[in-house]
Amino acid sequence: MNQKKALVTGASSGIGYVFANELAKDGYWVTGVARSEDKLQNRVQTLGEGHQFIAADLSDPAQLQKIEQKLSKTKYDLLVNNAGYAIYERFENNDLEDHENLMYLNMNALVRLSYTFLKSAVSGDALLNVSSALSRLSYPGGAIYCGTKGFVTCFTESLWYEYKDKGIYVMALLPGITKTNFHRVAFGGVERDLPQALAYEPEVVVSEALKTLKNRKLPSFISGPRYRWLTGFANRFLSRKKIIEMMGKANPVLQ
Repeated sequence: MNQKKALVTGASSGIGYVFANELAKDGYWVTGVARSEDKLQNRVQTLGEGHQFIAADLSDPAQLQKIEQKLSKTKYDLLVNNAGYAIYERFENNDLEDHENLMYLNMNALVRLSYTFLKSAVSGDALLNVSSALSRLSYPGGAIYCGTKGFVTCFTESLWYEYKDKGIYVMALLPGITKTNFHRVAFGGVERDLPQALAYEPEVVVSEALKTLKNRKLPSFISGPRYRWLTGFANRFLSRKKIIEMMGKANPVLQ
């Protein structure tokens, strides 16, 4: 029997590393992709023998092409598009180039890798795109990030329908606040007080995602019961205006 293969982007830390680790435990031969070669190499070594890393900045078209070529030449059973980041700041306070770089990584790179993977995917294969619970809520002070994740969710859900009759499973994972370095980076390296009662460990996020992946039923999955309740309640009982106002008041950069 051929060993299952998975490629995970953003694999050097946080949710991406936990995905790589859990997939390795589940018998996958893992290829981890991230910007930092040293950090990624150290992480992949902890997975055991047989796994590999590729250092690539997916916001760079030339380096992204290197990963596309890898997907074209190596048959993978699973692609986890996890690489991405956020900028939490008032829209006009960042250079347009910074916003465009974020959009390229969060959307263009994800689309290109999804396209390359699905071109050669067969029944039984799966694509998991990491989005955000914010794609169901909106987030003033994180307009570009939230917009990119809205795209990722809708894009992925549409692909779920296109490929489900072919036996190829496509799903979007929508985590909320996760206990990683993600939000510190998003706030420009500044520590901000976030509602820890709503925060989950990355291991919880990945565990729920892998269970959903094995069931192969849902086009998208909101990780964490607190976020499933919050998004469900907000979208059922609150107007869009109220939701946006609530989320804007929750962002410390706007206070």
